[in-house]
Amino acid sequence: MYGLNNIVVWALGVALLFTVQSTAAAPATYPDGHGGEVTLPLGDLSFADAVGRYAPGDPAPRASVTEAEAALGTPDFGKHDKAGYVSLGCAGELILKFENNALIDVAGPDLYVFEVGPDVEPTGLAVSSDGERWVRVGRISGGQSEIDLAPYVSSATSFRYVRLVDLKNSCGGRTPGADIDAVAAIGSAQHIALDSSVLFDSGAYALKIAAFEAIESALADIGDRSMASVVVAGHTDAVGDTDGNKRLSKKRARAVADYLLEQAGFDAQRVSIEAHGESQPVVSNTTAEGRAKNRRVELTVRAPRDDAGKAVASVDILGLWAADHLGTVEMRRVDGKLQGEYTSDGGVLLGEFNSDTVFEGYWVENNSGRVCDSKKAGSKHWGPIRIEFKSAARDAFTAHWRYCGEEKWRGQWRARRRFL
Repeated sequence: MYGLNNIVVWALGVALLFTVQSTAAAPATYPDGHGGEVTLPLGDLSFADAVGRYAPGDPAPRASVTEAEAALGTPDFGKHDKAGYVSLGCAGELILKFENNALIDVAGPDLYVFEVGPDVEPTGLAVSSDGERWVRVGRISGGQSEIDLAPYVSSATSFRYVRLVDLKNSCGGRTPGADIDAVAAIGSAQHIALDSSVLFDSGAYALKIAAFEAIESALADIGDRSMASVVVAGHTDAVGDTDGNKRLSKKRARAVADYLLEQAGFDAQRVSIEAHGESQPVVSNTTAEGRAKNRRVELTVRAPRDDAGKAVASVDILGLWAADHLGTVEMRRVDGKLQGEYTSDGGVLLGEFNSDTVFEGYWVENNSGRVCDSKKAGSKHWGPIRIEFKSAARDAFTAHWRYCGEEKWRGQWRARRRFL
């Protein structure tokens, strides 16, 4: 895929590979859109650089802020005549892709969203390796613009796609919904793509003499190799038998891994291989040039985490919904225990599902229309709630509620749609 002219940069943040013509990575500071600044270790190379999908919500924003490409690259709000950002519209969606980098989990924040305006509008986020299978990673709102992936994903996984969904229930003004200026990846890994033609003869899996220099050149900036973790992934083009291509990709990945262990100083407990065969092309296989780019071995090298050994809660976001009177409702499991909250009145939900479609428990707020004699979760503002979903898919629900120890249901809330 890439020859020996590639420069590989090891830096805190994003896994990157770029050619000698590219701008070198260097720390840089950018306006965050709210009167402050944020510094990114890799500077301009940290940002999303392709649009996967843009679906404005309803109501939609004015036409001048519906160019999805405005969210690519560095933040540029207010730097020229154009708006410099894209508005999602009420409940709109934007998918961005990192083509020259990858998002991974490291110690601390991993993803930064430059959202324009006096406050960060509620925006749900999800990440994906392939643009099809998504992992919900929480939301930004208020004064929070960054996301830590640690509770949601494996530290061994890298992601190329970010999905943003506006979470407001009602939107007004000329630019309804979240206004996205840029999205930046922050992490600590090195992504190296090695051209198979440099490493192997056609159809073979024994390393050529030239491969040794190519691998060492790519690894030159790595410090303590004995403590670094490496995933070696083999890829082929689509010519020939699918099963045969997968076997070849595994043998090639193993050959490179053996070199790392025997000659390059890596620890056997920290090196693993993956065989993808023809399943993950970077470009179309319809041309000879495309097939050559798809024949590659990729290394993902990760420095030791600064928080190694620190316990991190496991979080599974069950869903985000827009509900009458409740605002945005979020339910998630944290280390197996269900937690819920809604933006209206800073409310939380306590309870559990007693079936796939019914949640029963309590709502708790800081203030409400009734003061109870007893407390729930430290507050005297609470009451029973029963949420009934229309199906096991939990796409929509009706919630019945009452105050304190009342026996009769007082009212109901309805969810209009599910996010993410």
